[in-house]
Amino acid sequence: MRLNNNISSLNIFREYNKNLKLNSKSLSRISSGEKIIKASDGPNEMSQSERMRIQIRGLQMAQRNVQDGVSMMQTADGALSSLNSILGRVRELVVQSGSGANSPEDQKVIKGEINQMIDGYEEIAKNTEFNGVKLFDLKNDNGEAVVKKSMQIGANSGDSMDIKLYDLSPDKVGATMIDSNDEKKIDSKKTLQYLKDNLDIKDADFVDKALEIVDAASNTIVDVRSKYGAISNKFESTLGNLGDFEIATQRSESRIRDVDIAEEMIEFTKTGILIESGNAMMVQSNKFPQDALRILENVKSR
Repeated sequence: MRLNNNISSLNIFREYNKNLKLNSKSLSRISSGEKIIKASDGPNEMSQSERMRIQIRGLQMAQRNVQDGVSMMQTADGALSSLNSILGRVRELVVQSGSGANSPEDQKVIKGEINQMIDGYEEIAKNTEFNGVKLFDLKNDNGEAVVKKSMQIGANSGDSMDIKLYDLSPDKVGATMIDSNDEKKIDSKKTLQYLKDNLDIKDADFVDKALEIVDAASNTIVDVRSKYGAISNKFESTLGNLGDFEIATQRSESRIRDVDIAEEMIEFTKTGILIESGNAMMVQSNKFPQDALRILENVKSR
């Protein structure tokens, strides 16, 4: 029995402080929902969790990019559908112009409507855009040809794809010819613009020449629309995959970072009981010096 150092009380106080810290830690975890709040709580787990969080944010942004790509393809598809409808009407008018019952006035009206339809075609091809990006006008602000757009469709380097753009203006679509290098090239005398400006509806071969141009332009539109449809399907598939990857990564990050509330409540309750027990024991242990004092008093009375 000692007066200067109450060893029992000191031991109880040491355990009391330890339980108090554990109780405070449990309370902090329960209130935040995380078992790793600062790096010292788990350096390795913290680094793993942070890398996963960065990956998750990248996947979320990639999904937004892909959704933008889907919307862009839908915009392009709507415009291409309109262009094809216009060419269908132009073809009807060309065939109609071949009727021998047409008067010169009828032919003039037919040619006027053909020209108006081609003007409407040019307006759509020139002004179709998505978020300020021209889809069928391949000239940028510097007058240079833009033949593709790069789309980031993943969270990592290299997860991108190029979307080829096509110039569908009236002077760029029509029948092709083989040049000196054995490559296909648009024949300037077989374009929609040439049909509008140069072909005379009164010529005997007007129908044949016009149909060749319109059919070639229509085939180009259908081909481009088919390619953009395939790209749209790829975007839809990629969007689903990115969503699956994000959920899987979030699940893994949650196992590392998030606290099990039930388990932590058990720890919080346990340490709370131990703290109350420590308080009670310190009250008892602090009576030891008083017991020593009573012994001394008894000695003095004798």
